[in-house]
Amino acid sequence: MASGSEDGTIKLWNPEPGKEISTLKGHGGKVLSVTFSPDEKTLASGSDDGTIKLWNPETGREISTLKSNARGVYSVSFSPDGKTLVSGSDDGTIKLWNLNSNSLMGRSCDWVRNYLTYNPKVSEGDRHLCDGIGSQK
Repeated sequence: MASGSEDGTIKLWNPEPGKEISTLKGHGGKVLSVTFSPDEKTLASGSDDGTIKLWNPETGREISTLKSNARGVYSVSFSPDGKTLVSGSDDGTIKLWNLNSNSLMGRSCDWVRNYLTYNPKVSEGDRHLCDGIGSQK
């Protein structure tokens, strides 16, 4: 289970004992909507900062940020196959986001690859997060 918060965080909960598992941080405004993908491997969150963030709920790491033109994203929901995300915003628009995971991960890894490879502050284990993903497989 997951819940959004006014402080910009998302809390993951164990439903049985009702205890918090972890807190995800990254939004610059209130988190207004959260939803899991059908396979439960991705969590989407919509915020009044105008962004949608995709998270890996197992690791708590942010996968990607989608920027809406609206000020607030009030609703997010995955299609049954998990390849499309639907968002509803305060400006009255509904958007469909293509989340082909191979394409999304590939683009993300292509964007961050040099950082992972050359930044001296990146741990040795994290340097290989994108091995085999994206255009430089």
